[in-house]
Amino acid sequence: MPFTYYNDQIENPPIVIERGEGIYIFDKRGKRYMDAVGSWWTCTFGHNHPYISNAIRAQLDKIEHVMMAGFITEPALLLSQLLGAILPPKLQRIFYSDDGSTSVEVAMKIALQYYALRGGSRTEFVSFDGGYHGDTLGAMSVGNVPSYHSLFHERFKKQLFAHSPYCYRCPVGCSKESCNAECMDSLELILKEKGENIAACIFEPMIQGAVGMRVYPAKVLSRIFSLCKKYEVLTIADEVAMGLGRTGKLFACEHADATPDIMCLAKGLTGGYLPLSATIVSESIFTEFKGSYGSDRIFNHGHTFTGNPLATAAACAAINLLQISNIPESLNSISQKFAQGLELFRQYDIVGDIRMLGLAGAMEIVKDRKTKAPPDQSSRLTWKISQKALEMGLVIRPLGNVLYFMPPFIISEEQIDNMFLITNNAIKETINERLTNL
Repeated sequence: MPFTYYNDQIENPPIVIERGEGIYIFDKRGKRYMDAVGSWWTCTFGHNHPYISNAIRAQLDKIEHVMMAGFITEPALLLSQLLGAILPPKLQRIFYSDDGSTSVEVAMKIALQYYALRGGSRTEFVSFDGGYHGDTLGAMSVGNVPSYHSLFHERFKKQLFAHSPYCYRCPVGCSKESCNAECMDSLELILKEKGENIAACIFEPMIQGAVGMRVYPAKVLSRIFSLCKKYEVLTIADEVAMGLGRTGKLFACEHADATPDIMCLAKGLTGGYLPLSATIVSESIFTEFKGSYGSDRIFNHGHTFTGNPLATAAACAAINLLQISNIPESLNSISQKFAQGLELFRQYDIVGDIRMLGLAGAMEIVKDRKTKAPPDQSSRLTWKISQKALEMGLVIRPLGNVLYFMPPFIISEEQIDNMFLITNNAIKETINERLTNL
């Protein structure tokens, strides 16, 4: 099982899920669970949405797959048109692959080959502490969450890392009130010293996800873009988790009013139905790959299921739903309700920080609020809270010492209240049991 200790799975066997409906999933016995994490951030319009389901059914009666080399299907063509209509005008060239990790691998290979085709020899990447870009080797080389990456960095490839824009534990000691993106001085130092060897800077715009939903100011993102422009380094925006409406903008980079050279999309691209990702590049990058037989101007990369018609049919339906539902503008009121509900958890001494943007929110659990000391590792506090919530019918899988929420866009105000009520009860019960056992 992914990201699961073996002994935990023996003590708490996986729950067999039979069906889904809206924001809920149901097990074989009929018990209902609210999916507050969107099945790893993919389920944007809820489970078993009839519009997406019908689009896939219709495609099933035509063709399930054909290789995307010399051939293309109508759903893949249509998806390119639909994406082209909502993407920044600078980004119009699309390469399809399977998931977030592979979209990052594609972006990294494109960046390296781009400079090679221009006669350069840039072979390094710069990223950020706390960054997560997937679990394939290239993607791990630009990730820096110790529990995921340390072992592999010791044995394979490690890139360059600037400070994490981690406002709660600012690496340069600034406060949110006085922040002028000083944490990015570390990025400037790297670019100043090694910029001539760096092909691209890869980052998660506005929220570093897997490390614990670290939300950072738009001024930090703006400085990342300006520094990369100053030192002529390509920008790769990993919008796999936060793109397509999650942060209150259609693309998270919009918070900085900036467009990257390369963008990665996945997760919610198909509404959570099927694996599909897109790596989108600017025309200036694409131009370098326009070649004739015998030249090096070809992108020798592909996936067996590139542009799969079932997946692209699902994605077409999901993109249509974004526009029909007027995402993200229509989420403004529900996002405010979400933020207000999350703020109520400040009443607990174990809640050190609350952070949110759009329909992504989190609380960081601490041992001591004044010192920000984390809980004892052996306490497994967030895991115990999540297990209590699961018993009560709520799925909130923790990220280390962080409890987070990324519900489907279709969640109602009443469902938000219930989500936080269950979380509140789970925290209370866990604290009370802890005190009883002291």
